[in-house]
Amino acid sequence: MDLNCGCPIYEATRRGLGAKLLAKPHKLLRLVEGIATGSPLPLSVKVRTGAGNRINLLDNVLALQDAGAAILTVHGRTMDQRYRSAADWDLIAAAAESVDIPIVGNGDVLSYVDANVRLRDYGCAAVMTGRGALIKPWIFKEFEEQASWQPTCEERVGVYFRLVEYMKEHFGDDEMGRRKAFYFLPWHFSFFCRYRPFPEETLLLVTMHRPLITQRQGRTLESEDPSSLPPLEYLLRVENEEAHEAIAAALWSSETVEGAVLSLEALAHSNLAEWQAADVETRGTNRLSEVTEDGCAAQGDEDEKYVSG
Repeated sequence: MDLNCGCPIYEATRRGLGAKLLAKPHKLLRLVEGIATGSPLPLSVKVRTGAGNRINLLDNVLALQDAGAAILTVHGRTMDQRYRSAADWDLIAAAAESVDIPIVGNGDVLSYVDANVRLRDYGCAAVMTGRGALIKPWIFKEFEEQASWQPTCEERVGVYFRLVEYMKEHFGDDEMGRRKAFYFLPWHFSFFCRYRPFPEETLLLVTMHRPLITQRQGRTLESEDPSSLPPLEYLLRVENEEAHEAIAAALWSSETVEGAVLSLEALAHSNLAEWQAADVETRGTNRLSEVTEDGCAAQGDEDEKYVSG
């Protein structure tokens, strides 16, 4: 059983839930103790480094251990930091050293190289990835094989097509199932579009000195030749919500991966220029509104454009 006290989203924190529980340690401890003693299942608890900007992680993990938590997952940012700036893995390591129960480290794990470094150097029993898996679901395959997979745009369409197949199985392959699935499917492309094929040899350097999570990338990487990229590749990198709806619709209506590729290539031919122009306009608007104490670009979760190798 898992108790999530790490969610920083306003809809949770305004009700005193999620990471807001970290601001009231006594209430949190009573809650954890009650669940741990009343359930036959082991209890895991996810926390952040603190509520607001006050860091009280070490006090919390010791108290949660005493209250009966079996495993703790630690996200290396405070509630107010949400997903801005880099996660504090030194603080996660200090937490792991201070308790006897397993610590799962969380924050900025976007590649198998990130996972290796965090497991090796920070005392964690495991690491958790969230947005890394949303950007490239094959991150688990990479970790298992200890090698980077850089799929072509056609291969990525195959991955996304499989997701559609799973949604059809779950929600139903009819109009009602489509309506239910489309609460989620277009949203996934707000993460899929952030994928960039970073060369494997650069991943370790990036991980150690400036996590990918803190970086914004343009439409192409310096290592890429923009003129050699097919329109389908550019389409899959578009950030425009209208484009994501259209991509989702094309995938849903296709019966095969090959058919989906043809439909998306047709979309790129007819709409790519318009959607790319909208992306440029949106980025310009966001830059005018971005003001943070640490100089990182952020206005919340969704306008931080992270990328993954």
